This record gives sequence, C-alpha cells and structure tokens, in this order.
Amino acid sequence: MVLKECEFERWVRASHELFEIFEGRYSAYPLARKWVQEWLHSDKFTVSKEDLEIIDSLILNFNYNVFRNVRDETEKDDHKWKALVSEIDQQFKRLKENNLTPGTHTNVGFAVAPYLFTWNFQRFKEYFKAKKEGFNLESYFNSLGEFLRIKKEELRVFKDKKLIFDELDQVAVKRIFKEINNKLKEIGIGNDEPTGTVKLLHIFAPYYFPLIDNAIARSVGLLSKEKRLSSNSYLEWMCRLKRWLGNYSKETIAKLEEDYGSSILKLVDEGLYMMSTVKQQIRVAKLGI
Repeated sequence: MVLKECEFERWVRASHELFEIFEGRYSAYPLARKWVQEWLHSDKFTVSKEDLEIIDSLILNFNYNVFRNVRDETEKDDHKWKALVSEIDQQFKRLKENNLTPGTHTNVGFAVAPYLFTWNFQRFKEYFKAKKEGFNLESYFNSLGEFLRIKKEELRVFKDKKLIFDELDQVAVKRIFKEINNKLKEIGIGNDEPTGTVKLLHIFAPYYFPLIDNAIARSVGLLSKEKRLSSNSYLEWMCRLKRWLGNYSKETIAKLEEDYGSSILKLVDEGLYMMSTVKQQIRVAKLGI
C-alpha cells in the first residue's frame, strides 16, 4: 500500500502539527540548522541573545527522567540517578556559558552541541556512566568541532544537494558516514555511533541526508531486532526513501517544504518518529485531562 497524494500530504501536515506540540517547542534543531548553514558559508556562526533564550528554555524544560532506564544497575538507584543527572546538567549548562555567548564563534562543534546532546541523550548518558574517570562534554564537542573543520569541504559538497533530485553517490556517502562514525567512536566510549552520525549528516545537508533511528529502521523493516544501523543500511534507507518520495509530485513536496521551512526528509522523519519511536501514552498526561 502506498498513500495517495492527498493522503501523503495530510499525513505530513498532521504529523508535523503533533510533533510541534509535543516535541518541537523546545527543540534545538532550528538553531543548529541555522548556525551550521552560516558556518558552512562563512566559517563562523553568530549567537544572539534570542538564541540564548531558546537554549535556556531548552535546558529548563529538558526532562532527563524520560530517558531513565529503571532496569539499569545505575539508573534504577534513585541516588545514583540523581547524581548522574546533576553532573550531566551542570556540564551542559557550563558548556553553554563558556562556548555559546552572544557574538561570533568559529568552532561548529558547539553549534551542534545542544541539538546532538538533546536528540541523542540516550548515548550521552552512557558516556557519563562508562567513563568513571569523568566524561567532559566541552572537550567532546571541541574535538568534534575540530574534526568537522577538517571535513568542511567534504561536507559542503552535500550542502545544496537534494535526495529526491540528485544522484545518490554511494561511495561518497559511505566514506563520510564511516569518517564521522569513527570520530564519534573515538571521542565517545569506543562504540559505533550510527544514530549520532546520521544526525550530524542531516544537519549539514538536511535535503540530502535523511534522519533515521533504530526504532524507525525496525518499523520499516530495514533492520531486524538484533541489528543496528550501519553505512550499508543507511544507504539502503536513502535509496528506499528516494524511491518512495518519487510517488509524489515535486509540486506537493515543494509546497510542504515551503509551508514549514523544512526539508521533506525532516518532515517525513517527524511522521515516522511519532509513529515508531515515541510512546504516545506518555503524551496523554500532557493533555491535562
């Protein structure tokens, strides 16, 4: 079954509205996208007072308990969990105070920090738990920024490409995926980081690199329960998404992108995220019924 054109458009619009209500209001995604595009163009990005107000709101409203795994040895213990969250929260606030001050900045690692930290928090809490000698959030994003500076021209190649129109360069995609994954593995805890890799690829080229996580990949039949994303499965996802979006007119897709100021890849991900990743029951409490 493939959605009809009108159904596809309704699904995208409805999913976006739900996403914005429950997920989007404190999202760092728009800031990261703005700062990254500015950096790709001019080697720097500007942080305004209004931007900082958004980050402050994000910090204030970020609910760490949503990510708590009560079956984990550390996290099931209230005292240990509170201590872990306190350390993580203090480091995130310190990163913001030291590296996202009003003015111009050049290290793009800090431009993506609020986005990657909040959108991939499941991994960051593991870094803090695994590195008993202490995980440093500022050092992590500083190192990431230095790496991205070296890879800037390689990333810039994808900036203006669109998956639905441009040829899929499988060799180049696999190469940049592997390089970013290896860097995240190095500065993390020695594990592959496919989800973080995908999030970074997307923020640098949001019309070419689609978002996906393991839950969505399993829902669409891309992965079995035991497997995780890889460069090969990501390429398969790009091919499948490109083929699927080919069922719908360029005019409809262009109108959706214009109306919401986002790529169709981001809009589709919102729909899949709401259907595959989010436990809708926990959102019922937010309705205040």
